[in-house]
Amino acid sequence: MVENTRRVAAAVLVALACMTALTPAQDLTAQETPSLVGDWSGVLSLPDGREVEMIFRVVEGEDGALSTTLDVPGQGAAGIACTDTSVDGAELHISGCEIPGGGGYDGTLNDEGALAGNFNQAGMPFALDLKPVTDSD
Repeated sequence: MVENTRRVAAAVLVALACMTALTPAQDLTAQETPSLVGDWSGVLSLPDGREVEMIFRVVEGEDGALSTTLDVPGQGAAGIACTDTSVDGAELHISGCEIPGGGGYDGTLNDEGALAGNFNQAGMPFALDLKPVTDSD
């Protein structure tokens, strides 16, 4: 009887240990697909030394599809359509922005909550990090 009680207690402890070990992995899975919907702003440094602020506005439609527009305030441009927007884990991919030479953005969400990536225009990549726009910006 005592031996059976010990076996049951050991089995319960093993089960609890396994459940505890699985809980963080389940939480991590929920964190692997962050929402990248919202406004993202950054300053693009051009090779000639000029700096251009860019704001990507990523929205989710009622059907769940993502779409993006691009604002370039310094050039008086707002609402530039981008044809394709997708998220793959922590990566944001935007393409088909209606600018000369075509354009887009590819970035990965980092630990600071910013996107580190490249703006692409006419086949040329330019480093561009984006931060989420907050109400206080």
